[in-house]
Amino acid sequence: MSLPYSGAMRVSLLAAVALVVMLPSCENCPSDGSGGSLFCHAESCAADENSCGGVCANLTTDSDNCGACGHSCGDGLVCSQSQCVEPCPGAGTSCDGSCVDTSSDANNCGSCDNACGGVAACSAGSCSCPTGDVVCGGTCIDPTQNTVYCGASGNCSGTLSGKMCKENETCLSGTCTPMEYYFGSLPMSTGSFTYNAMAGLDGADLLCSAHWPNTEHCSYQYLLAASMKTPSELINATDFNGIPVTDWWIDDPTATNDYRCSDQTVTDTPWTYQTAHLGNVGKYVTLSRATGTITAVMTGTPNRPNPTSTPVCNTARFVACCAIP
Repeated sequence: MSLPYSGAMRVSLLAAVALVVMLPSCENCPSDGSGGSLFCHAESCAADENSCGGVCANLTTDSDNCGACGHSCGDGLVCSQSQCVEPCPGAGTSCDGSCVDTSSDANNCGSCDNACGGVAACSAGSCSCPTGDVVCGGTCIDPTQNTVYCGASGNCSGTLSGKMCKENETCLSGTCTPMEYYFGSLPMSTGSFTYNAMAGLDGADLLCSAHWPNTEHCSYQYLLAASMKTPSELINATDFNGIPVTDWWIDDPTATNDYRCSDQTVTDTPWTYQTAHLGNVGKYVTLSRATGTITAVMTGTPNRPNPTSTPVCNTARFVACCAIP
């Protein structure tokens, strides 16, 4: 059976079939929207691709068309940023000649040269703050460890900006904590304390700061923290004259004034006890000098003939000086 075409038509049809066979395949190329065109045009490729011999190629990563159409990388090389380079180990990516992890590198996040900037970190290839961080001063910070914004939360402004730790403090679990608690001790004194015309706790704090700047009388919590350091800060403690310490006065700010060695005057200033007959109570701890450990807080015992009388403050004890909370 012969084809129902004239000789000229048969020749044209055969030429068209031959042309299809000779043309490079475009089945993997994006459609240019022309309804099945056999040709791949540059406008058919993605924005980051070029048409190379009828195939769309990303010249920055295509090992067969690296940097330019037809420029093939040799065996063992890969195309990175339009250059043939040795492959990086593991999941590394070569960026500007260096192997980086684009899943976590803030300067090459997700791809080379995609910098997150100070506001965000790189996590799983995306720019964002790590879980638990907040943005303070335009930078992701960890509020549990950052000494400038210690304890910050929310939008890190106003009362949510946390606290700037002092020079001798570190940020521990969101709280400014001294790197050193105990600095030294004042000489023995009774519950009455006066220094440079300052009475009571104010006088004690003034003398502490005169010998160890930025210190005041130690709270029990700070003395306990100092004793729990490794090694203890309290081992073989002495006063500023070199006299061995055996015990320290402890002020309990939650106690009533008669338990704070106050003078029981109008001001009831703590640690201004003057005469034994007032019978005020003194609180203290004793020190095991060799180990640097202290006892729990104890209350002074009666030292007058009447065993039922209120314990007094006129025993001589030391005052410990610690970092200011």
